[in-house]
Amino acid sequence: SSFRATHTRGVLRVEGGLFKNNDNTNMRISAGDHPSKTSWIKGATVIMDADNLNEHARDGDSLDSPEGLRIDSTGNGYAGVLIEDCDFIFKSCPTSRGIVSSPTWAGHGGFTLRNCRIQNDTSVQTIHADSVDTDTADKPWGVNLENVSITGSTRSQPAGAAVCIDNDRNGSTVQNSCIHFPNGDVDGVLVNDATNCEIVDSNINVSGQATVFSGADVDTSNITSGDSCPLPSADGSTGGDSSTTDDSTDSTTDDSTTDDSTTEPLPNEIRLVGTGTTTQYEFTVTDSLQASGDTIEEWDDIESGTATGWITTDGVEDAYTFSGDIDSFSFLEGESEIYVNGEQVSESTVTGATTDDSTDSNTDGSTDSTDDSTTDSPDLSHELRLVGTGTQTQYEFTVSDALEASGDTIETWDTIDGTSASGWITTAGVEDTFNFAGSVTSFGFVEGEAEIYVDGEQVTESTVTDAVTDSGTDGSTDSGTDGSTDSTDDTTDSQNELRLVGTGAETQYEVTVSGTLEASGDTIEQWDDVSESSATGWVTTEGVEDVYAFTGTITSLSFLEGEAEVYVNGTRVDPAVFSLPNTLVVEGDGTETTYDFMVSGDILNDPLVGPTESDDSLTNGKAKGSVTDGIDAFRFSGDITKMNLAGDAALTFEDNDG
Repeated sequence: SSFRATHTRGVLRVEGGLFKNNDNTNMRISAGDHPSKTSWIKGATVIMDADNLNEHARDGDSLDSPEGLRIDSTGNGYAGVLIEDCDFIFKSCPTSRGIVSSPTWAGHGGFTLRNCRIQNDTSVQTIHADSVDTDTADKPWGVNLENVSITGSTRSQPAGAAVCIDNDRNGSTVQNSCIHFPNGDVDGVLVNDATNCEIVDSNINVSGQATVFSGADVDTSNITSGDSCPLPSADGSTGGDSSTTDDSTDSTTDDSTTDDSTTEPLPNEIRLVGTGTTTQYEFTVTDSLQASGDTIEEWDDIESGTATGWITTDGVEDAYTFSGDIDSFSFLEGESEIYVNGEQVSESTVTGATTDDSTDSNTDGSTDSTDDSTTDSPDLSHELRLVGTGTQTQYEFTVSDALEASGDTIETWDTIDGTSASGWITTAGVEDTFNFAGSVTSFGFVEGEAEIYVDGEQVTESTVTDAVTDSGTDGSTDSGTDGSTDSTDDTTDSQNELRLVGTGAETQYEVTVSGTLEASGDTIEQWDDVSESSATGWVTTEGVEDVYAFTGTITSLSFLEGEAEVYVNGTRVDPAVFSLPNTLVVEGDGTETTYDFMVSGDILNDPLVGPTESDDSLTNGKAKGSVTDGIDAFRFSGDITKMNLAGDAALTFEDNDG
């Protein structure tokens, strides 16, 4: 299955997306058990074409029994899921339970299909609401079809009818809907042993009987049989009508790619050329971006200045034209050849391919800004080395003055941000080495452990902040570091530290947490006020700190006047994160999972979980990255507008703003 959400507690909402040629089920969902919110799938497109698997299929690959959508609570008895504005296109398919089905053993109550379009050119059952497990399923048990269009060239249906509503699906309705199956011998709607059902204001133009009832109580009114029905299209918009049932959908789905070929090319070109390896890529440009010709397939996506896509077959190209420069580029999986304006480049050099100045500075050692940093920075005479012990380890630390990588020991997944660094080290004996000025003000292993050396002397996680104390930094380092180091060492899943550091501006702050809050040490003055879960206070003098220990999460933090630096568990954070109401967590299970999602509002890393890795990114409401054993967590506002998840990680999100 592309996704399975059958045991979902609370509410699950899927919006948009293309689900194509996925075995077992393309989408599998339950209503969940939220007391007031409705689980739904909206705006999704499902395509099944077993005779034409996409380019990622290997020789000999085939589909077994793919379904379009299964309504399934796996015995939990949920009821009420909504499927709205979705397109289902079945062109070719082996044996299958159905395009839309809810089997008895799934233990699910009723569901609603609204404003959906289904094209069935196969012998697979179109819609089958199987008998209700009345001992398990919550009420209502009925199935509701509202403004649903069913078309296609099928000549037979396993149930005998396009729509089959089985035992105890009481209260089922079909209204303002259209069924057009002119071939073979196919009935429209079959209702077996269900009461209080209704079929109204619908066109049922089929080769068999419009309606068939067996032991059922069904009211019918205003049923017509002379019209064709709207066709679905692969881009999610309504296509033409079903007056022709052979190739009309193919021409409709091709329309979305033909317009690009007539667009005037932009001044630069990037080409991705397949090498025979299944490859997913993503890149962003600083200005405009468009597809070049008809090289882009339906599984490739362009949104504003960002493109994501797949390429596999040796010699096949995905080509784009763009203006500006390539701001970022990465292979999320596999690799391919990259050409910019006809010149082959690598993943590491593609971002400089259209910027002459940046290319010069990267290739000229004497003018590279990194090479000159030793003349512009403080004396980076101290050294911190992390030596792997064979355990997968993630670390993060901050120094007081200046920090840089030493030699070529730092890999692409390690990152330096100002005076802070985070990274990974695993292999026994392999080192990550940094030069720094000042003192180590905080250090922590987010996961695992490694040997730590400061200026050649081995130290521990709890003593590394005491290993170097330069004159001129004693006062600020000692007063703030002791507290933060102790709390970091003693941190449990529920114990955290918040530090507000003055910047010289008169600042009043207010903070509230979901658990408990207390002052840490003697940093809180008499004009600061601390209650059980909230505090208000003032901090002004540069470098002076107000420090708190707390449990739970920070539910709000605001500056009533001025501003200060904010640190959570030793890491500086943007205080705006605490105004973002919703959370999303991707938790690894030991195998790599890549994610890529977009929200309609703002998104920031959740500091209570820890920083994301260097190959993860947050830009313009979009997050992408990967997780293996750890957890990546985010806070955001608005709604999730796009979601791609490849792997087995657990994804959870909490919608707190409706």
